[in-house]
This record gives sequence, structure tokens and C-alpha cells, in this order.
Amino acid sequence: MTKILIVEDERMIAEDIKYILNHYNYEIVGIFKNGKDAIDSVSKKKPDIILMDIMLEGDINGIDTGRIILKDHDIPIIFLTAFADTETVESAKNVTPYGYILKPFEQAELYAAIEIALIKHNTEKKLYESNAQFESMFLGNPEPCVYLNNDFEIVDINPKFKELFGFSLIDIKDKKINSVIIPDGYNEEAAELNNDTLDGYVYFDTLRKKNDGNLIPVSISAAPIIIKGEPRGSFVIYKDISKRKKVEEERKKLIKKLQKTLDEIKTLEGLIPICSHCKKIRDDSGYWSNVEQYISKHSNIDFSHGICPDCLEKYYPKQYLKMKKNGKI
Repeated sequence: MTKILIVEDERMIAEDIKYILNHYNYEIVGIFKNGKDAIDSVSKKKPDIILMDIMLEGDINGIDTGRIILKDHDIPIIFLTAFADTETVESAKNVTPYGYILKPFEQAELYAAIEIALIKHNTEKKLYESNAQFESMFLGNPEPCVYLNNDFEIVDINPKFKELFGFSLIDIKDKKINSVIIPDGYNEEAAELNNDTLDGYVYFDTLRKKNDGNLIPVSISAAPIIIKGEPRGSFVIYKDISKRKKVEEERKKLIKKLQKTLDEIKTLEGLIPICSHCKKIRDDSGYWSNVEQYISKHSNIDFSHGICPDCLEKYYPKQYLKMKKNGKI
């Protein structure tokens, strides 16, 4: 049930309003004669709407009372008055009321004013919340963002955009994005991206220009802003991929180096003729050479020399026995 607070210093009129509101099943949470009491009651009563007489008894009139209430509370106010002079209306407009009803009024007139004010306030509240969510996502986004209109002119940028590219909004607002951060030679690519964005979501890696003229690799994510089925601009996110590109370049260099190394490695394959007695190997020219020479010639292998236990025992028996006794064999 809608809760209504009445601020009216004429008792008969206040009772009249109360009767009308009861007829339409509204809940009256309080009736006050002066602005001070009304201000003190708002936090406790929590009304959904306030009916406020402009001319109130006491030091605070209805317009000032409404202004004080609206500083801390988001409550729609409808002003009631017997005066329709320009000065009164202009003063009331400064408080941004949701309605302005002249006394005397009809029941249906008051009911219509209340319902319209509630609908208007609810719509504005949803719009405010929606705008606040968009602003939070836009300004608080950890990646550089830009909001463009249908002509791809810059409407707004977030702090990260300024941080990455070095431009402030005052420098580039209303300028075409392509004239600001597109490097020479990339205009055709940028124009195609703009067209693709109007058709749907775009994801693309490319280069963009900073304020100092330096180029930076970025990943672009862009999508159209659609309102009631019609495009109303586009939202673009730029991600700095300098580190990723550096890693990719290092990986390419490493792969190239490994490939070069593999190309330089000599391999031995096929049937190798070897002497069954001296173990020399016959090469393709018919010459015989020892195993070391042959393998060294056909590969990148170097040899170091030693004596196996069998040969040590056969050719150097004393040394063999000594090493065996010391547990080295």
C-alpha cells in the first residue's frame, strides 16, 4: 500500500485530503501543520510520496521544507497551493516537484497527480540505477574503454583509456576515434572494424597510436549499443597486449633457434659396414676408418677416452687388482 505524508496547516483541507486518500486505499502515515515537524518525521515514517502545502505556518514554508527533505531523501513531492502566480510557480520549480495542484481540487485530480508522480518517480529511479550501473562498469572497468556515438565520435572515455593512450576527454571529445588513435596505414582496417561493430560483436588484435605517437599492440573488443532495436553508438574496450606480444616474439625466436639447431644436427642411419675383427667402418668411398673417426665425421659427437673393466683387467692386471681391492670396480 502506498504511504503518503500530508503537510497542510489548514485542518479542514487536511481532513479533506485524508478522506480522499482513504477512498483510494492509500495509507496516511502522518499529517503535519509545519515544515519542521514534517522534516523530523520523514526518516521514521518513510512515506512513498509527500503532499506539501506551499504556505505553511511557522518559519519554514513548503518550498524550503521540500528542499531540506530532498537533500537526504529520494521522495516525490506534490505541492498544493491556492496561488498560481509566476513567482510562486518559479520558486516551486527549483525543488523539482512531481506535481503542482491548485486549490480547490477534485478527488480525481488529486488521485491522478499521485499516480502519475509515483510512476514518474519509479521510472526515474530505474533509469538512475541503470545509469549508475553503466557508469560504474564504464568508469571502474580495469581496461581502457571509450563510448562512441553512431558517427564513431568520442562521447566519453574512462580513466584507464587516459592512462593507456595519454588523452584526456577534453582533448578528444566529439572527435572521430579514427582521427585520434589510428596509426598511418591502418585507416582501411579501422573503417572495416567500425562497420563490423555496427553489425555485432568484434574482437581483433592490432596496433593503435598513443598521444606521444608511439604504437602499442592492443586487443579490441567492441559491440553496438542497442536501444529499442536501434543502434545508439558503440562501446569499445582496449586491452594492452604488449607483454603477450613480447612473450610470443620470444617464443618465435626460441622455436627458430631450436629449428636451426635441429637442422645442423647430423644423424647416422642405414646399414654401416664394420669389420668383425678390428671394428673399423667402411665409408661410402670405400675407405676404412676407425669408429671414432667415422662417427665424428657424420655427427656432432665428440669422444672422450677411458678403459673399460675388461680391458683394464687384460692389459693392466696390477692396476685392475688394486682398484678392485679399493672398491673402485
